[in-house]
Amino acid sequence: MKRTLIVTFFPIFLFFQGFGQESIHLKGSVINLDSEEKVSFAHVGICGKAIGTVSNEEGYFEIKIAPYLINDTLCISAIGFKTYRKVISEIADLEILAVKLEPQTSVLQDVIISDEKITGRRVVQKAISRIYKNYPMNPYVMEGYYRDYLKKNNQHTSFLEAAMTVQDMGFKRSDSKTRVKLNQMRFQENYDENYKKYLHKDENDTLKEVMAGVSTEFFANEFYNMRFHNPIRNQHEILPFVGVFHNFAESNYEFSIAYYTFVEKDEVYVIRFKPKAEYNYLHINVIGEIFIRVKDHAILKFHYAFFVRDFTTERKVYELDLEYREYEGKMFLKYLSYVNFFKIYLGYEIGEIQQYREFFVTDIHYPKFESIPKEVSIDKQQPLHLISIEEDPDFWDNFNIILLSKPYKD
Repeated sequence: MKRTLIVTFFPIFLFFQGFGQESIHLKGSVINLDSEEKVSFAHVGICGKAIGTVSNEEGYFEIKIAPYLINDTLCISAIGFKTYRKVISEIADLEILAVKLEPQTSVLQDVIISDEKITGRRVVQKAISRIYKNYPMNPYVMEGYYRDYLKKNNQHTSFLEAAMTVQDMGFKRSDSKTRVKLNQMRFQENYDENYKKYLHKDENDTLKEVMAGVSTEFFANEFYNMRFHNPIRNQHEILPFVGVFHNFAESNYEFSIAYYTFVEKDEVYVIRFKPKAEYNYLHINVIGEIFIRVKDHAILKFHYAFFVRDFTTERKVYELDLEYREYEGKMFLKYLSYVNFFKIYLGYEIGEIQQYREFFVTDIHYPKFESIPKEVSIDKQQPLHLISIEEDPDFWDNFNIILLSKPYKD
């Protein structure tokens, strides 16, 4: 069945099970108490449960909560801030919930600065060596929301969204073994046209040429393509720009401990990296940060951005953001997103394309879960929008809606 999406705004729909018509509907914004700046991608959910959502780029959130949870506590957290906690019954009637998160950032302690054994490179090296200890080796299931959209010449041009169940077989097994069940999906009518025009290349595309940037299809399936970019999950693979993350600490980068911050009461190193002087070419720029928990060297957050310069401008070619959070003693994905820029020649036009792919985890099932049968898992080689799925007209009504900062016009 063909599913099309016509929207006048650009939403994220995040699945939340168990609520009905009398759900508690909370709306609010998350800002930095000190700077008054908006806090993007803060986790919003029920304390002690894996169910939740995130604030958008402007710090705005909406969440629907089942009535039987009214006496539970709402938790809003972000790396570098103290966690906000409030009993739901005390805020259920508020029209807008204004949440001000208190920063927990400080300069490095003298004991850390004076310890010559603690360097940015060594901290990163130890964190990578402990991936198999800090992340789940056994199978687990994530529920989540995926979105995929393009900008042509900085204008939104197509959009796809899907609700998915993902069964990861554990970090010691290849990500190619991961099973994905497509629960629901919808997209704009022009999605297939733009997919063929800008993203897919075959033997008939004699005039199609990528002039700048990188547009690589590792799989025909958009979701598996996106998952491949996760350096923590795929540390032994050769990834775009990042390279082989297993050897990242021995790569051509300089690492420095910029400062430390907190997650709850746990100290976190913030490691910044940039190319070594001999690889710091004038025409490129690379910046990045890795957030690593001090007590066990778990990697909580990774950011990588690659820029190309000319005489007057600096253009972002690639950007990767991912964050993990702890559940049942292991680290699980919170969100993964990347942006890929390329300029393409089609024989009759030149277009500057920005490709966005993002996945937000809304629930985790571990260690017990219902397995996804192999025959139900989607084909890794088939583009998402070509997969046939029975449409449930009521499905999207049971999702929490979060609007992005900029409207999306059809």
